Amino acid sequence: STKSSPSNNTRPSGIKYTKSYKEQINLSSFLREALIGLLLGDVYASRKKTHHNTRLVFDQSKDQHSDYLNYLYDLFKPFVGTQPKSTKRKPDKRTGKVYDSLIFKTLTFPCFNQFYEMFYPNGIKIIPLNIENLLTEVSLAFWIIDDGGKTTYGDLVIHTNSYKLEEVELLTKVLINKFNLVCKIIQRRPNQWAILIPKRELSKVRSLVSSYIHSSIEYKICE
Repeated sequence: STKSSPSNNTRPSGIKYTKSYKEQINLSSFLREALIGLLLGDVYASRKKTHHNTRLVFDQSKDQHSDYLNYLYDLFKPFVGTQPKSTKRKPDKRTGKVYDSLIFKTLTFPCFNQFYEMFYPNGIKIIPLNIENLLTEVSLAFWIIDDGGKTTYGDLVIHTNSYKLEEVELLTKVLINKFNLVCKIIQRRPNQWAILIPKRELSKVRSLVSSYIHSSIEYKICE
């Protein structure tokens, strides 16, 4: 079980998602911070038109991270209408494997709009320029859970493949300046970069984020 202090947003069973319910409900400070890290990672926000509200989409590997996805579902339950579903994808053409994932979507809410505006100002996900002010220890934990992995040498890699080099440089600067973490940028493929935090820094990472890391993901920050 996780040692975090999640949302006090609990939706009474049987409640209708009325316009007034949607306008009144807000994110707890814990969920706001978690959402910054999740949006840096794999979670995405969608908004059909500028005058519409925003929904969030959560998608994780069914085999590896179903416990974690169900934990996220519990955190965001007040905003969700239906339970997580299996995607039942077709086998991968190259490997023949079925990469099945569990997915859930929130309904659209006004309280998500500011996150869409920060991360998708032109409809494509970017790193907000004020990310240093937004990123907290809670955010860092959820970002590592979503995008972190271990190298064969035991270093921690944060996969930032979808971001531009200057955005990855900005994130690296925040990790160094705000969290005092030694890290560097490594190139994975042409125009794809990741952030490497050496093994010797893992005890520092743990002291920052272990209170908020879900138990099923703790292996990512263990030496």
